[in-house]
Amino acid sequence: MYPACDPARPLPPSAGAPSGQPDVGNPERGWETVSPRSGSATGEKDFEAAPEQGPPRPEVTVIVPAYKGRATIAGCLKAILKASDRWRTEILVIESSGDGTVELVRQSFPQVTVFASPIRLSAGGARNEGFRRARGTWLLCVDQDCLVPEDWIDRLVGLLQQPGTGAAGGSMAVANPGNRSGWCVYYLEFLNHFPSSGAVRTDNFLIGANSAWHPQVAREIGFPDQTLGEDLLFSEAIRQQGLAVRYDPTLTVHHHNREGWSEFTRYCRAMGDAAAVDQSRLGGLAISILRKMPVLAFGIPLVILPRIAMRLLAAPRGYLARYLLLLPCCVFGQLVWASSFRRRLIQAKANEPADR
Repeated sequence: MYPACDPARPLPPSAGAPSGQPDVGNPERGWETVSPRSGSATGEKDFEAAPEQGPPRPEVTVIVPAYKGRATIAGCLKAILKASDRWRTEILVIESSGDGTVELVRQSFPQVTVFASPIRLSAGGARNEGFRRARGTWLLCVDQDCLVPEDWIDRLVGLLQQPGTGAAGGSMAVANPGNRSGWCVYYLEFLNHFPSSGAVRTDNFLIGANSAWHPQVAREIGFPDQTLGEDLLFSEAIRQQGLAVRYDPTLTVHHHNREGWSEFTRYCRAMGDAAAVDQSRLGGLAISILRKMPVLAFGIPLVILPRIAMRLLAAPRGYLARYLLLLPCCVFGQLVWASSFRRRLIQAKANEPADR
């Protein structure tokens, strides 16, 4: 893949983790590991130093970050196992909530390795832990609340094998269609990743819940240690190394969206806050103008909401009609988002003199 699709070939000399990102090669203390080889819990000390015995090296590692995922993890793992029939696959669940997910996986999925973190991990941090512990040639990521299609591994690995590719991924659809507040979250969170019949592109960022990463990229750059926007920043870091990020809108993972209107409001606020931070890090003319005049953030919904409608024209049948019915709620969510975005920009501006 560099450029001849060789996972063992090193990154260019300029590659490396950007300042402030976690060192994914630094093991944490206090982890509990349940391995399908031993079937028992052990206090982990030196996972990577373990001798290579037993079955051959996996072709694919699927990493599943989990936080309070007991209700959805079983469906997620069943779908992964179905998709992995033709591959030597290891599945790593990185759990950090202590909600019983670890015990469920131990009892129902003995072929899955689960790591119980002693501290809460961000989505990016959990995936980095998976990258560090993975043994597979190809590294794939999906979240605890997602259902992958049967050809998911085949198609993601096929994309990664294209010359010059650093990462690959696909679109997101709705797994719980009866959840009205969840639809609103979906429209606002995944507006760049609606399913469609379009061709593979290299101009979009990836969603971590439907993604695959070149192993050198994964381990030497890694996700930022955060839960919102980590996939956008990682995608951009890969492009800065001169590598392609391939997005296939026809490769769709179904996602169980958040439920409840209070959770919808909270999440819109969190997305606005994270967007202000991430866009400030990425830079550009638009964010420089918004930093000077944060009140203009309230004009962003005037751009985003019509854009969602236009993109839904190519989405599965019924997605656009449902959006139009829920438009008042989406308007409210976008205003909450804009308010949080503006507030974070004002805070950043107030802190500028102290940073100099």
